[in-house]
Amino acid sequence: MPRLTVDLPDGLSSMLADLAKAEDTSKREVLRRAIALYHFLRKQGVQNGQNKLSITDDQDKILKEIVI
Repeated sequence: MPRLTVDLPDGLSSMLADLAKAEDTSKREVLRRAIALYHFLRKQGVQNGQNKLSITDDQDKILKEIVI
């Protein structure tokens, strides 16, 4: 398996540690999941001609939009 060394700013490193702790997993696993999710979202956006992810309520009202 290829190895990768990444330098993260303190704030991002803290976020990564918090996510790993909350999910009871490793930082490595959080990064793997994040990369897989980003890849999936990019692939879906390209297929649909969009670059936004919408978070909606039960009535499909857009609560948040995330530009990918």
